[in-house]
Amino acid sequence: MEAVYPYAHIIHLILAIIFLGYVFTDLAVISTLKNKFSKDTQKEINQTMGARSFKIFPISLLALVLTGGMMLSKYMNSDAGFIQTDLQKILLFKILLVLVIVAGVLSNLYVRFTKGTKSKFMQNDFHKLVIVLGFFIVVSAKLMFII
Repeated sequence: MEAVYPYAHIIHLILAIIFLGYVFTDLAVISTLKNKFSKDTQKEINQTMGARSFKIFPISLLALVLTGGMMLSKYMNSDAGFIQTDLQKILLFKILLVLVIVAGVLSNLYVRFTKGTKSKFMQNDFHKLVIVLGFFIVVSAKLMFII
């Protein structure tokens, strides 16, 4: 695992930048622009973005979880323990935040595949939650090695 760790780490960082960058762009730029167009154009923008995000979000999140799991095994295992050090406690906190995002993405995928309708929260506020959780995940990642 030691030999794979640096590669998993680089892939994980690149995917995190892509994932959070996409969410930030949607919140900061695209959401602002949507309000400048007619309802028909807004609908077309939403459909185009939905199709694109359907490809980007789940795949990048899956790869993030997989590379994160690979790195996790270095710090939490039968030899190192599970909740014995501050690093492990912060890592567990990070995992809980990630699980909230994963649950939201899985919920959106379920709604999409069953052709249901998204809740108002998922439609309007999920990306806001993701960016806040992403911020705390990034800060936690840095804190793990400072504390």
